[in-house]
Amino acid sequence: MNETVSSTEENASTPAKTVRRFRPRWWAALLALSFAVLTIYLGHWQGGRAQYKIDQQTTLDNALAASPVDFWRGPKTTDEVTPLRYRAINVNGEFDAKKMFFVDNRIQDGKAGYVVLQLLRAEQNGTTRYVLVDRGWVEAAQNRSQLPVLDTPADRASIVGRINLPQSRNPGTQDNAAHPTDPRINYINLEELAQRLGVALEPYVIEQTAGPGFLGTQRALPAANYQKNRMYQMQWYAFAAFAIVLFFVLSVRKEVVS
Repeated sequence: MNETVSSTEENASTPAKTVRRFRPRWWAALLALSFAVLTIYLGHWQGGRAQYKIDQQTTLDNALAASPVDFWRGPKTTDEVTPLRYRAINVNGEFDAKKMFFVDNRIQDGKAGYVVLQLLRAEQNGTTRYVLVDRGWVEAAQNRSQLPVLDTPADRASIVGRINLPQSRNPGTQDNAAHPTDPRINYINLEELAQRLGVALEPYVIEQTAGPGFLGTQRALPAANYQKNRMYQMQWYAFAAFAIVLFFVLSVRKEVVS
């Protein structure tokens, strides 16, 4: 009997211990996992954007080192344009003063403006071909209802430029068809513009770099600001790592054991 009492007294006098154990909650695990997956995806996307810009810069560098493309032997389809993107091209033709478009929402040095797109007609040996020429950028007037007034070269012009494909349409951009007679457009779709102009267009745009009608625009290089994408990529990955670490830290709880 004395031994039992002694044992009971010994257990009662033993101090309780506090230990830390991993006890995660299911909803916290799901939340942390979902956040990590999302931020890793965004990091991959930013990395893809950076690599795309770098690849385009490499394409530009290779194109600048290559010989100019003969306009009359130039690409006939979009698939043929892709390997020739940024290649120099020279063409003699006449601008159509009545066939000018202003591509809206283009920013240059922090200023709003337009990319000027104008139809060029080229003729050789009785054959006529049409191509849209990106003459460069022009600042928008404060009164948005007023479009810039630009001169059109009156005579046959010798155009120096490079082959390019139109930028992809941004999601949510207003449809050009909403204002079919307005020279102000929100994006470049060559098939739509060909129907609007009533002529067959070359499957590319010539970005003018010299010659009559050139507006002197210094276009951004394809790889410009790829470092920003890399920085965003690292930030998203850091958010993912922080979410996982925070989940493990908060899932460790104190428990009292005797």
